[in-house]
Amino acid sequence: MDSSNKKKLLICRETDIICTGGVVFIGDGAVGKTHTALNLASYRKGSFHTVDCANLSKSVNLEFDYFILYSNIEKYKVTISSQLFIMPGQKGKAEVGEGLAFEDAVDMYFNVRSINDVIALILTYSLAEIKTFQNLEYWLNRAIDHELISDYTNVILLGTHLDYVISSDVTDKMISDGEEFVRQRINDKLGIEMSTNRISSVKISNLNRTGIDELQDRVSNAFFRAFEIEKVVNNSLSQNN
Repeated sequence: MDSSNKKKLLICRETDIICTGGVVFIGDGAVGKTHTALNLASYRKGSFHTVDCANLSKSVNLEFDYFILYSNIEKYKVTISSQLFIMPGQKGKAEVGEGLAFEDAVDMYFNVRSINDVIALILTYSLAEIKTFQNLEYWLNRAIDHELISDYTNVILLGTHLDYVISSDVTDKMISDGEEFVRQRINDKLGIEMSTNRISSVKISNLNRTGIDELQDRVSNAFFRAFEIEKVVNNSLSQNN
């Protein structure tokens, strides 16, 4: 992240550090993107939908909300404030009167977002449906083409519906290979050499919240890496000694 963006999105006070950025969910429809975002945002009435989380239906709109995570390092309280954006899983553009498909929503995203920097891109698929995992190549390509990935973006492969799966066709080996595929594709298309810790995978259940804490940690770590929080803290401590 260049210094001008850091100046706008990072605030460092005597005992507080505040950083702000975007988290974007992308993937097929009905894989749990909205439900996951609700869990991250600690669902509030009036936020996203006012219906029971377990009964959420597939969205045909660009949805957004925010969440705040807290952490501590040395004497500093670190506050991570993020805008969440959930892209619809319908490919291409939608017919008039049928809501938004991905291409419609991504155009709107660039017009309505107040945060230009995608800190975490969450490629979302269902562990219960292997086709949604295979389709991540399409969604990764769309993210690259629409410049949702930069030098400091972290990518998370998110497998949902863990509670549905007895024996998943999406194996750990496939997920590991998927991480490497993402790294290579970003390098080939954007010339960005992503370190291994900037691409990770998580499996979750939105119904019983298995894995949600781990996902929160991955998102939090993405912000720590993007804003080089440890370096900021060390520099501040050295200046005060």
